[in-house]
Amino acid sequence: MANIEGICQVLKGKVRGNPVAVTFFENEIPADYEGVKVEPCGILKHAMDDGKSVYFDKTFNDCSHGTYLMGLDEGNDLMRSGEILYKFIPSYEESAAKAVNSGKFRLPSGLVKGIGAAPLNNVPKGMDIKWIVVICTPKEAALIAAARSVKDGVMPSTAAGNSFCTDVFATPWFENNVVMTPGDMGGRMANKLKPEELFVIIPIEYADNLIDILGARPDVKGIFEATKPEHSEYWAKKRAKEERAKAREAASESSDSKVEDNVALAKKYGLKTSMDWDEEAMQLICKAPKFVRGFAVGNVEDFAEENDYKIVTLAVVNEQMDKAGTRKYMNFGSDNDGEKKPGFFSRLFSKK
Repeated sequence: MANIEGICQVLKGKVRGNPVAVTFFENEIPADYEGVKVEPCGILKHAMDDGKSVYFDKTFNDCSHGTYLMGLDEGNDLMRSGEILYKFIPSYEESAAKAVNSGKFRLPSGLVKGIGAAPLNNVPKGMDIKWIVVICTPKEAALIAAARSVKDGVMPSTAAGNSFCTDVFATPWFENNVVMTPGDMGGRMANKLKPEELFVIIPIEYADNLIDILGARPDVKGIFEATKPEHSEYWAKKRAKEERAKAREAASESSDSKVEDNVALAKKYGLKTSMDWDEEAMQLICKAPKFVRGFAVGNVEDFAEENDYKIVTLAVVNEQMDKAGTRKYMNFGSDNDGEKKPGFFSRLFSKK
């Protein structure tokens, strides 16, 4: 049985609204679900953004193409032939349109009487969750969509050119695999996606893997160093920084009070530095999780050395992060009530 609480915890702050639990109704429609007359894929938005448990069926829907693809009815000639695509969309060849409107792109007729969506953290009791749907940016999708591949090496299914109803309701059923998809225009509009967002669908049997993917802390420095060949200048820079750090330690134990004060300041923040830093710069670095701070210090000091900065100030750290494109991950934003909230790194790896 999936650890729903744990899955919700690690997805918090990384996806839009509520992760959505999708359920197939093969017989009766449970009373806990409300029928809504929307495009079938549009039930996701009601669960995700409004926290409602909703469903579509032959009666409750607002898209006959969607109900046809879900096997709820036999559609009309336009749909069965694929003409609905090649007649109205110039880019479609007739054979392609027929293909993406049949076979594995359509659930078998009569398989379900309806399909439900509910917030993952509030699924009505007794429901059999088929899969979880989230909306997120590609950055988060790069991790979330690995829910299966990190365990057995099977890559996610992807989609383009067919109906989003297929992506979210049929493909996971046929392939029993994670699906990463931008969705079609109708699916994106029905769920009000921003240009930078996409969908990830995770079968429930792989969902527990998200707890390790998003909750366990990777050895960032270890991974990075494992990719560096012996001839990489990284190793020379690392040795030089280590030698400077040792020299600073030695100087701090002698009569150099300025170095002593700066070394003590670095120790106060749990940092190992090889050059002078001001306190504000150290404080900013310490907004990152502990396991990346050493890596961040090294990157900033490399940048300072390359630009002939003699001391690492807050301005130097910000400049380095701007050049590297990482500043936005370190910044603290605020909620509507003014309460500070952590940036991406803290949200990504926090266990709270």
